[in-house]
Amino acid sequence: MYTILMLNQKGGVGKTTIADELSFALERRGKTVAFVTTDPQGGSVHEVCDDPDFAEECDFQVVDTAGVLVGGVNDWCRAANLILVPMLPSTRDMEPTLRTLDIVRESGTGAKAYVIVNNFYAYGTLDRQLVEYLEGEEVPIIAKIPRAVALSRAAAAGVSVAEYDPKSHVVAPIELLADSVLNEEEKNNG
Repeated sequence: MYTILMLNQKGGVGKTTIADELSFALERRGKTVAFVTTDPQGGSVHEVCDDPDFAEECDFQVVDTAGVLVGGVNDWCRAANLILVPMLPSTRDMEPTLRTLDIVRESGTGAKAYVIVNNFYAYGTLDRQLVEYLEGEEVPIIAKIPRAVALSRAAAAGVSVAEYDPKSHVVAPIELLADSVLNEEEKNNG
């Protein structure tokens, strides 16, 4: 089983939405996914796996975490094969995201960590400056997920955005994220 940990100290950055959509995208590729959450707020569309035996049998485990990091974070990091750190293109998100990346490094994990820039607007000055800054600091970005009302509407309907609105501009970046995750999993197993 390949474990993907969604992690950021800051709440409201889209960890649950991205975890949901990534899980659905992997399942569309024929993979079995155990969706696990440590977030007491819940809010996921994907069915939560509460059967450890089933989770062990799955190809992937996607772990959604709460915005407030509590005890056990180092253990979660060390148990992960891949750590994804969603953030919004906002100055308020920069410090907690960099702190989260420090926590990952200090945990002793062997997992690769990547940032996902969520609600990315390609024509936004701040959005582009944020990406340039991260790239200059050699912070790896695995995906830029654009703003899309379709994500909220799909969640309200209880389905993935690809099912709700297959022509939405957000579907392709989510599919690219899933492809990138599969590439990381192949490198890990290869």
